[in-house]
Amino acid sequence: MSTLPPVVLALAGWNFLVGLLSIRSALFYRAYARRAAGEGAAKDSGEPSRTLLIVPCCGLEAGLEENLEAYFAQDHPRFSIRFVVESGSDGAVSVIERVRARHPEKGDLIIAGPARGRSQKVQNLLAALENRPPADVLVFGDSDGRPARDWLKLLVAPLDRAEVGAASSYRFYLAEPASFATLLRSVWNTAVLTVLGDHDHNFAWGGATAIRVDTFERIGVTEAWRGALSDDYALTHAVRRAGLKVDFVPACLVGSRGEVGVWELVSWCARQIAITRVYWPALFAVAAATHLLYGAFLGLALARGDFALVGIVLLPGLLGGGLRALAVADLAPQWRMTISRHLWAYFLMVPLAGLLTLAGVLRALWSRRISWRGKIYEMRSPTETRLIP
Repeated sequence: MSTLPPVVLALAGWNFLVGLLSIRSALFYRAYARRAAGEGAAKDSGEPSRTLLIVPCCGLEAGLEENLEAYFAQDHPRFSIRFVVESGSDGAVSVIERVRARHPEKGDLIIAGPARGRSQKVQNLLAALENRPPADVLVFGDSDGRPARDWLKLLVAPLDRAEVGAASSYRFYLAEPASFATLLRSVWNTAVLTVLGDHDHNFAWGGATAIRVDTFERIGVTEAWRGALSDDYALTHAVRRAGLKVDFVPACLVGSRGEVGVWELVSWCARQIAITRVYWPALFAVAAATHLLYGAFLGLALARGDFALVGIVLLPGLLGGGLRALAVADLAPQWRMTISRHLWAYFLMVPLAGLLTLAGVLRALWSRRISWRGKIYEMRSPTETRLIP
């Protein structure tokens, strides 16, 4: 190893250190996960608030009817649902109407119209807020998630605390059906999930976020959404500007399933990273620096044929990836069997997940344009979005 060029040695040392830090972080997260699971679900706090659940939809998705039915099945006595689509010709409409017909007293459907100067999802959310029924709490969900029966009740519970501006959870991509791409998606997503926890730096995720109506209006979320592409990042920034926190609710993790192709996965990851570059540049800078150095090491070491060195340097990262998966199993015991079945992937596919991030970083450095649900957007700033014809 002493004959290696100094740049290779430096890059090897840096990436080995990053791997060790990932082990340390994963061990701390496992301790947090076990503590959170041991504390159990939040207790009910008096009479439930009137809650409006908004679920934007776009096109037919695998399991869509079962997902929407899960929202109606919520164990909450005072809620109504608004589904919202861009147009009446959207493929999701027939499914929404079929599910609504089984629950005519709880749900309605809003046609938002095409977006101008913001993403279609944000357009849908703003349209759903117009002429809304009386409510004390707004909750936002995603059509590709299938929440548990107590999801809504538990998600709104932290809003009773004065310092909480919004309560949010996150998705967990199960490798169902199991394939190379669905396993890699789950490995990549697990790294993001385990950033969220019991601290003041959480971000809201648009598929599971609750906020009081008076807070929503006071901190100006509607104004923050006017020219935005990302609903969740814009809401997160509005909460933080008001001096409030986003509370992470691990009991409300939403399982997502479904087929995905390799290219579709690459495109999806690139979109997440490009959005982060615009809405959270400090986090993007850290991720970009880390993964550019990771890519530089792999490229130089593999070009020299230093395969043993690559294995030694990557080993801590592999261990960190596996420990993160075990932490999620502690956090969400309902998925422990699924995670255990594919635990090897959470160890061995970590380098591929790193390359996926590197590809997204390079794409984000090159362009601020993304493709999302059949539309192409250019993010000029957090408050200025252009739809590309």
